[in-house]
Amino acid sequence: MTDDTQFRRLHPLSIVLKSVTAIGQNLIGIGVLYFSVFDRNIALTSLATITLIAFIIGVFALIWWRFTYHVGTKEIRIKSGLLRRNNRSIPFDRIQDISLERNLLNRLLGLATVKLETGASAGEDGKLDALSLTDARILRDMLRDYKSGITAGEGDMPGTGQSPQAEERPPLFAMDNRRIFIAGLFNFSFILLTILAAIAQQLDFLIPDQFLRPLYRIKEFDQDKIFNGISFALQIAGLVGALVSLLFMGVFSGVILTFIREYGFRLDRVDSGRPGFRRRRGLFTLTDMVMPFHRVQAAIIKTGPIRSHFGWHHLQFQSLAGDGKGESDHSAAPCARLEEIDPILAEAGIDNVTDELEFLPVHPAMWWRDALIWTAVLLAVGIANGLLSHPAAFGLVFLAIPISIVKYLNWRHHHYALSDTHLFVRRGWWRSKLTILPIRKVQTVDIGQSPLDHPLGLASVTVGVAGGSSMAPLKICAIPLTAAKALRSKLISPALKT
Repeated sequence: MTDDTQFRRLHPLSIVLKSVTAIGQNLIGIGVLYFSVFDRNIALTSLATITLIAFIIGVFALIWWRFTYHVGTKEIRIKSGLLRRNNRSIPFDRIQDISLERNLLNRLLGLATVKLETGASAGEDGKLDALSLTDARILRDMLRDYKSGITAGEGDMPGTGQSPQAEERPPLFAMDNRRIFIAGLFNFSFILLTILAAIAQQLDFLIPDQFLRPLYRIKEFDQDKIFNGISFALQIAGLVGALVSLLFMGVFSGVILTFIREYGFRLDRVDSGRPGFRRRRGLFTLTDMVMPFHRVQAAIIKTGPIRSHFGWHHLQFQSLAGDGKGESDHSAAPCARLEEIDPILAEAGIDNVTDELEFLPVHPAMWWRDALIWTAVLLAVGIANGLLSHPAAFGLVFLAIPISIVKYLNWRHHHYALSDTHLFVRRGWWRSKLTILPIRKVQTVDIGQSPLDHPLGLASVTVGVAGGSSMAPLKICAIPLTAAKALRSKLISPALKT
């Protein structure tokens, strides 16, 4: 057993870190109490605020005192819990990934959160929140050295303040602010608009009554009096203006969110421990994670009609490595040219598409079958509502036209190819996605036939990959049943997996 005197506590500033975070999360609640329960009484609100702050600091100080850890030569032991104590042992041999995370407050205080993953759960299996940045880096490097068979000396243990110097070399991929801005233009999002709407809904009691009076006055007017004097051209211009405003808000949100997430993006190769990719990024929260090569299952190259026109692509790796958020697809190059992607794929041992590779199309029933179903549904709904409610409902059937066009374009961009060592599957038109899967990584192959597939002799092939998404698996739709069986035989052939 390890002597309790050998256990260490987290950095004392972690009390400040967690307390500030908790206090910030309760600011809205204090504001609500001020305007509701305390009836704008500053004295009562101040007293409640001081009591709350003291309580939060006291709780986190007690948690800090009861949380201890020990880094041995072959394992990390963590003791935690106030009333119910938990003593966890994490052997170095079981640790698959170790990542550092630093939010804005972490960086101001010189701290870092260490996250350990063994693969036993969806997120991290051990979390040290927070250590000094030097101790966090020493622990990370010590674990990597252990994987390489290098034993840490006494002076290399966390708490000594001596960090080994890592040799810097040119990154595999990096993005400057211009490249991040370009990536943000393609990440359309309404998240900021949603946040503003949620804030307005929660804080509507702060809006003065007179602020809303013009809105009520407008409602009191007869609609004909307001709009009769406006020409049809102005009405169309107003509608176009509203759509342009929404489009601008979506693009603006995408750029802001991309800067927050991808700022300072850098991808390196690391050889200490098990070789892999090291990714660092983040404006407010700086994450530093390592994705070992052996845990990479597949490569995903995303693009679209506009993005591909300008030659930009987004490379992701489907991996067993976790980042504490449960994500299995990790960005390796969010906005890159194909010539920049090839060296990254080569490091992971994954082949890219070549000119000699022949992609096979899927059956056209993939689009016209769905188009007919949508047309029949819209026709039935349009007729029913047109006869029972308003004749304008008959126009619903015209929605089948754009739906059919989208279905057709998705079919035209759904192909698959098989080389000696890799399976290539391309899907989607507006959100084009090319999945490159080494055959040695294939876990299962399922052939499915729907009632609509049987008459045409078609089938769908679903390929199971470790760490893949059950909601969006790798799937090849509408191919002949004989071709599906032949593909399955090649994918599960033992000769291909050696």
